[in-house]
Amino acid sequence: MRSFSFFWILFFFSWISLAQEKTPFTTYDFSADQEYLKQLNFLKEKPSTKKHLNDIVLWATAHKDYETVISYFSKLIDLDQGNPLLYFQLAGAYGIRIDEISKFNALPYVSAMKSNFLKAHELDPRHTPTLMALVQVYAKLPGFLGGSFEKAKYYSDLLYEISTAEGLIAQGFILESQGETLKAKEKFTKAFVELSFLEACNSKINELYFRDKSQNLSYQIGSIGLYLNIDIQKSICALNYYLNNFNEYDNLPKEWVSYKLSLLYEKIKEKEKAVYFRNLTFEINPKFKPQ
Repeated sequence: MRSFSFFWILFFFSWISLAQEKTPFTTYDFSADQEYLKQLNFLKEKPSTKKHLNDIVLWATAHKDYETVISYFSKLIDLDQGNPLLYFQLAGAYGIRIDEISKFNALPYVSAMKSNFLKAHELDPRHTPTLMALVQVYAKLPGFLGGSFEKAKYYSDLLYEISTAEGLIAQGFILESQGETLKAKEKFTKAFVELSFLEACNSKINELYFRDKSQNLSYQIGSIGLYLNIDIQKSICALNYYLNNFNEYDNLPKEWVSYKLSLLYEKIKEKEKAVYFRNLTFEINPKFKPQ
């Protein structure tokens, strides 16, 4: 089972360009949940130790209260300024919050997100989720906010040196962002070759590969395979890994994972499994509507 961590992908800079897909983040009306608010206030009254601050972050994350997550990650950083993962996690929280507020109000969040990712990279230059996030940020930000394809490529090259498949995915993302769809597909196809272990779909091998990666990397792989029709079996394996390890801290709706699995099984004409996952989609969310 994947341990809890904030390896978020930025939805604001996510894989929208792939077939114009826009998978929403999971949301929750925590302000109407009196039990959540009661427990949150109880936790806030405890001493500000690392454990208690982390308890608040976990509780707020499970209920999608990202302003509280941001506030208490900042407090954790005050106690442990040399921890790169905390800066990465804080940047990820800002990234999610950006998509929840108006573009005008999001500007300071964009700046804070970028600066925290850069600090995380400074402290741990080989942390692949940070490198992937920086690629996305620089590829998707407009120039007046500091966007730069040159910088995005710089970080994708660093990522490629550490993790070939992730580097190729990052390079494909940049090309897709530049409108070079065919060249992007070539990069993604090469990435799938590097992910040969997914063909066997061995749970232990999958766990060894994904446990230190971005929490949503397996979802990205499955989505790329689905919309660009690249190696359906590997895509199925990746999405099944995500679904089997899903927990309350994940920020992508579970029904979207199930829906994509149904589409993948349709592609290979496994109708029984396609129907199963389509039914599961609406069991999870009866109001589900693909965007």
